[in-house]
This record gives sequence, C-alpha cells and structure tokens, in this order.
Amino acid sequence: MYAEALAQKGDLDAAIEVMTGALELDRGWAAGWFRLGEMLEKAGQREAAGNAFEMAVAHDPADPLGAGLKRDLLRATPVQESMPAAFVETLFDQYAQDFERSLVGKLNYRGPQMILQALLASGFQRAGSALDLGCGTGLMGEVLRPHCERLTGYDISAGMLSQARSKQVYDVLEKHDIAHLAVNGRLHDLIVAADVFIYLGALERVVAWCAGSLHPAGHLAFTVEAGTNPVELRESRRFAHSQGYVADLLRDAGFALVEIQAGVIRQDRGEDVSSLCVVASGLTSHRSSEEDGEAHAVA
Repeated sequence: MYAEALAQKGDLDAAIEVMTGALELDRGWAAGWFRLGEMLEKAGQREAAGNAFEMAVAHDPADPLGAGLKRDLLRATPVQESMPAAFVETLFDQYAQDFERSLVGKLNYRGPQMILQALLASGFQRAGSALDLGCGTGLMGEVLRPHCERLTGYDISAGMLSQARSKQVYDVLEKHDIAHLAVNGRLHDLIVAADVFIYLGALERVVAWCAGSLHPAGHLAFTVEAGTNPVELRESRRFAHSQGYVADLLRDAGFALVEIQAGVIRQDRGEDVSSLCVVASGLTSHRSSEEDGEAHAVA
C-alpha cells in the first residue's frame, strides 16, 4: 500500500493524506481506520487519532484489532471496561506457537509458581476439582497437576488450547470467553487465573462467577498487575488493579479470608512488572446468577 510505504519512509503527513483518501472511497474499512489512527497518533494528532479508532470500532464492533483500547488510551475517560473478546482471541491465536518461549524465556514469567506458593502458604493442600481460567498453553496446569484430582482448563483461544492439549495434564479443556461465563451448577475446590484478569478490566462479573462456582471451602487464586487506581488501562493495553479494589471486591463477593502479596510476575521491556498475588477463601455464600457484577448481592 502506498500510504504504508510513505509511513515507513517517515512521511506521515503524506501517508495520512493517502489513507484518508482511501477511506473516503471505502468508509466501512475498519482496518483502514485503525491504521489511520496509528498514523495520526504517531504524528501527535491525538484527538483525530481517537476519532479514527472510534470509526474502526463503529465499523467492526467485534473489534479484533483492539481499536477501542487505543481510543481509550487517548481519552481522559475510558469507555471500555474490558478487552474485546475478538481482540484477545486473535492475539493469542497468533501468539500460541511462541507464547512460552517469549513469556518464560524472555520475560521471566513466574505467575504459576507465585500462585502455588501463595496457595500452600494459605493452608491449601489438595483439590478434588480444579479449574484453570485462561489456561493458555498449560503453564499453570503443569504446576497444579500434582495438587488436584481433576483439572479443567478454559481459554478463549483455540491455538492456546491446542498447545495445552499436547501437554496431557488436563482432564478437560474447553473453549470459553471467561468474561461471560454462566454459573452452571458445577462446583470446584479451586479456581485459578494466572495473569488472566489483566485482560478483563472490571472484575465484578468474573469474581461473582467464581464465587458461584466454588465449594464453600474452596479457594480462588489469581494474579493481577498492581495499579494505583481501582481499574486502569495501561499503554500495554492491559489492565492494572489496585489492592483496595481487589480486596473490597472479594469481600463483597462473600470471601471471608483474603490474602494479597505484592511481587514481580514478569518483565516488560526490561522493567519488572509489579503484581499482586491473591488467594481468597472462606466463602460465606453462593450467587444464584451472574447477569452482571453489580447485581450480585451477598445473601
């Protein structure tokens, strides 16, 4: 594409002009609006870039390119509370083959080890049924397998599930969007989510689902990136969460015991990523539905 060639040469003004002309001929081209947004952002035209990303979402509401997140990063008041499912699925389908080599080998990822250590320190011994939310390629499953009788993994990415299946550590693997799970009567002794909630943003719905899917004596364990605001979207297009937000949310969901440890889960661009490792237990009630997170009042 001519516009792309101009952008590569550093002539952003000309690239923007050409791309704008192309979009006048095909205004429904979502990927074109996304690329125009990137060019405008690089040129310092933040408002125009935000408008272009908005057009990309308008013409493809599934938003596999994550244009809504790019838009929100340019605006004072974010619109989205979570990543688009299509964006997450596409991202991890493309990333599946190199996921472990990049995450563990290059970024020193240690989320599964952090979660297991925190669980054992909290008094957890063994689970009859364990559920690995956002199981990815099975890194958490490999660590958890010796500590449970039955292990289930959910993930949105077919590519990731294929990698996990090859490890033969899960009894069941199913494709699900964990942001929109429905309570189905299946109860687990342990639910874990290693470096997964960073893709969800607001956690009310998924935490309520977890509360409704655990035995009363069960444990919920997960990691999040540590933030200063309750929920904040970062330049990485991942979400961070504050310790206060996480603690209050879990107690509101009915967990009597909440333990939160600060640590470093991985690196990003050579910098440590400050994280929170959370273990919640002592569930005092169950949810009857999860139509939305705010609708869950503890009985």
